[in-house]
Amino acid sequence: MPEQDEYLIPIFLINGQLESGKTTFISELVEGGQFDDAQKKLIIALEEGEVEYDRQLLKEHGVDLEILTDEEFTKEKLEELEEKYSPWAVIMEYNGMWDPARIAETGLPEGWAIYQTITLMNAETFKLQWSNMQSIMAETVKTAESVIFNRCDLETMDLGSFRRSMKVLNPAIDVIFEDKNREIITGVNEVLPYDMDAESIDVADEDFGIWFVDARERHDAYDGKVFHFKAQVFRLKNMDKSIFVASRKAMTCCENDIATVGFIAECGKDYVFEKDEWLELTVRVGYERRNEYNDVGPVLKIIEAKKTEPPKQEIVYF
Repeated sequence: MPEQDEYLIPIFLINGQLESGKTTFISELVEGGQFDDAQKKLIIALEEGEVEYDRQLLKEHGVDLEILTDEEFTKEKLEELEEKYSPWAVIMEYNGMWDPARIAETGLPEGWAIYQTITLMNAETFKLQWSNMQSIMAETVKTAESVIFNRCDLETMDLGSFRRSMKVLNPAIDVIFEDKNREIITGVNEVLPYDMDAESIDVADEDFGIWFVDARERHDAYDGKVFHFKAQVFRLKNMDKSIFVASRKAMTCCENDIATVGFIAECGKDYVFEKDEWLELTVRVGYERRNEYNDVGPVLKIIEAKKTEPPKQEIVYF
């Protein structure tokens, strides 16, 4: 291990609502030796939950613990902790009711930097919390590398819808499901509302959101398939007339957070469409690396297109 002044102090940020299992998760990481290579470790807990840390366990693994109140979470206090403990790694149990941006606004001691962010979700209470606190919870997802749903039940929970809710906010996020024994659940398949074996697959207006998320993720399943759906013409700045975004307006987390979602469609010279027109499209899905995506993404080759009326419900929900 290098000397402390030779590297940045990594912060492992563990976020989530009360009773999402943050303390248990961190304790298991400590017990499993996740941070043993760091000579000095510090847990900063910004929320006291029902589960308390095992002080003996922390001592055995050389981990110090500080519990800070709302008022104590200041840059000056963090600098005091830096002086007191000289940590080589910091595990921060964040308060799920706080905006993650507060960390940047508060400021960190020199040399401290967020290394990894993980958000925890209690699958048993997710639907209720998501319906009541979407805007707060969404911010913890947008800034995370991974989200872990614990206490999952594959038989009784629509885990596919949980994953869609996360992916629309943060396409790059890893979504992990754990059962009540904290074992990782594999084989979480999306139950699709359309027939993927059809020669031309009809996507109902209300199912555009499912199609959008799944087609963006599962390239092999969608590549070469023909789809029929309604979408609105949207053009990015300086976009050529021969292409457009086959789009819908979507509620990504709350009524105040409406975004345009969709895929690049190539219309060539056979079709000329104006911005905001509604179209009934038949397309073949392919995948290409495009500047618009900054990555490989779906590109829709138009087979047939005609103008149409907007759907009864223009807003897509996930």
